[in-house]
Amino acid sequence: MTATELIKKYSISLYIEGQIRVPNAKKLSQKTRDMLIAAKPEIIAELQRREQEETERKVAKLAEQEGERQAILSGQKLIQVRYHDGEHLSGWEVFGPAASILAGLGIAKEITYWGYHINSNIIETLGQEFTYQQAVEYMRPAVEAKKEAQKKKDAERQAKFDEARETGKPVLLRKWSTGCCDPREECSMDIHNELAMPDGTVKHDWCHTY
Repeated sequence: MTATELIKKYSISLYIEGQIRVPNAKKLSQKTRDMLIAAKPEIIAELQRREQEETERKVAKLAEQEGERQAILSGQKLIQVRYHDGEHLSGWEVFGPAASILAGLGIAKEITYWGYHINSNIIETLGQEFTYQQAVEYMRPAVEAKKEAQKKKDAERQAKFDEARETGKPVLLRKWSTGCCDPREECSMDIHNELAMPDGTVKHDWCHTY
């Protein structure tokens, strides 16, 4: 039997360097074990060839994907979406590097066991084929609004630290509730406080409710 035939028949795989793994080897006859030992160099060579071939395939695939990604980012390649009419879930979807690019922009969202979904409103505006630059422009108002909201939030937070420093007293940053963290307490809810302290640090405290 050839090394390829032996690998298939006995489900042989590489183990550590210079060794092979043979499932249920102890149940094989001595004659079969002797045959495998004799063919071991050829088996290892074939398994290593396959491993190298798989590595080269993965490297080539990654290079192909990166090339496609760069082509999309430069505008040389259009982003294409298609409608998936499924039994349980239907909608517009995108694949490959375009999917991760659009997800990064906030246009596509990954749905477990389904793929990357795109809101139909975007398709109505950009169509089923569009450039990366068009996608960026589509999202610009939302991105700018998010930046402004974050700037406002940061300014409000900083104002509370300034107040704490000027008054010498803690200022409440935020307040929330959770289930009780101590099973020994007859309490169903804890009240948490996050405080801006005069020295610029943040203090977290909480109390039980009864």
